Amino acid sequence: MGVFDGRKLSTQEHLDIEDIRDDLVILKNGRVACVVETTSINFDLLDSQEQDAKIYSFAAFLNSIRFPIQIVIRTQRTDIAKYLSLLDEYKSKITSQPIINQVSIYQDFIHNLTETTQILDKRFYTVIPSLQMPVVTTSFVKQLFGKKERLVNINQLLKKAKEELIPKRDTIIKNYGNMGIAAKQLQNDELIKLYYSVYEPDKSGLEILNLRESDAATGMVSSKFN
Repeated sequence: MGVFDGRKLSTQEHLDIEDIRDDLVILKNGRVACVVETTSINFDLLDSQEQDAKIYSFAAFLNSIRFPIQIVIRTQRTDIAKYLSLLDEYKSKITSQPIINQVSIYQDFIHNLTETTQILDKRFYTVIPSLQMPVVTTSFVKQLFGKKERLVNINQLLKKAKEELIPKRDTIIKNYGNMGIAAKQLQNDELIKLYYSVYEPDKSGLEILNLRESDAATGMVSSKFN
């Protein structure tokens, strides 16, 4: 069974998404989509020649692909409460007073910064859709007996979509790598979180940082693209 169960989630009836399985998004119209997340480039820090080179390489990338893609940029508010909580946990486990003092100073800096500045988090995605495939839904007779209208050929859709999308995904990731941009396909749990934040924008940003205790200890946020 996929992550969505129509018996429990009535909201699903109003979404375009039928299910999320095998790190792919199945839409009700028969399309299946692969979502790739990428890192970003601080364009303003590049000199003019480097900026031109990046623009030309991105143009070459767009001209080289022979299938449709969608590039999405999402900007969300970031709640740093979880990060500050991790710092508190870290302080409670160390015995060095100088380090405790430094962490406290850093926490005060974060507090002061967020009081005057809204911290935003930008994420970059490339969506690769499959060709639209024939769908088979719950039969009319079963609907008469109370069954919800659902796609019943999801396994077949996924099998065909993987044959189409995996080579396209690899091409996209390789081309991004040639431009110095790391990219990876989102997995099931990451897709659920992403679409939840899309359909529940008021709750977006609450746990964007996803920090571990080790991140607080080192003072650095580890990249997702290790």
